[in-house]
Amino acid sequence: MLTIQHCKESLSRAYITAIVGRSLNNLWWGAEYDYGVDGFIRKLTRRGSRVTQTGFGFDFQAKSTTNWTQDGNEIVYDLEANAYNDLAARSAAPRGLPLLLVLLCLDQEDSQWLTTDQDQMILRKCAYWCQITGNFTENEHTQRIRIPISNLFNCFAVTQILTDVEAGVLLP
Repeated sequence: MLTIQHCKESLSRAYITAIVGRSLNNLWWGAEYDYGVDGFIRKLTRRGSRVTQTGFGFDFQAKSTTNWTQDGNEIVYDLEANAYNDLAARSAAPRGLPLLLVLLCLDQEDSQWLTTDQDQMILRKCAYWCQITGNFTENEHTQRIRIPISNLFNCFAVTQILTDVEAGVLLP
């Protein structure tokens, strides 16, 4: 029987896969050894009848949780300290692809996570993205982060993030 944590991870993968697919870009789920990177998103372009990668993209770390709150216009989450530092380290690098956190915020009640019928499949709540910048945390267990609710991880966001990466707007 699948654990609840693995169920949450499966829902996160399904959410991200659907969003990136609908944004018409390319997604890979992790390497054999992930080292804090769960997947890669790459921008695609059409040249005549051929679709090809542009060479621009970002990496992401996916998290899925029921332990989050909303405070005004922000999602509040206690991220594991090691994960926080992995994300901060990438942003501190002078070059390279950005590493973003994609956080799927689920309802406390697992019966509310996913419902289906012949007309629709509904995955309740949503995911948000953020780029951790600044100093490493010295905390041993967690670091509280705040993600603006405007950072909804949806098709528009994926397209905009890729455009920003190509323009050099997002930090590495």
